[in-house]
Amino acid sequence: MDTAARANVDAMVEPYSSDDVAALAAQLRERSRAGEAAGEALRCPLCRGPLDERAVPPRADVSYVRDRIWLVCTACARTAVLDRPHNAP
Repeated sequence: MDTAARANVDAMVEPYSSDDVAALAAQLRERSRAGEAAGEALRCPLCRGPLDERAVPPRADVSYVRDRIWLVCTACARTAVLDRPHNAP
């Protein structure tokens, strides 16, 4: 999908609410506690579709490093960026 088409899709997708992001963070923490690095896929809190996980590389222009993960729902295309739990692989 080209950049213009992706921008059109992004404009049509309603973002996650803060409650939805909290639910995603809870799923990520629970999976981390269970020791499942690449186990069962996280699920979208709205449509229950599987979430694609993408690493967010650190930026060279920022002096501190945050270990973040970008979650993209493969069904409804909503996205969220979360801090990875400290004990996650």
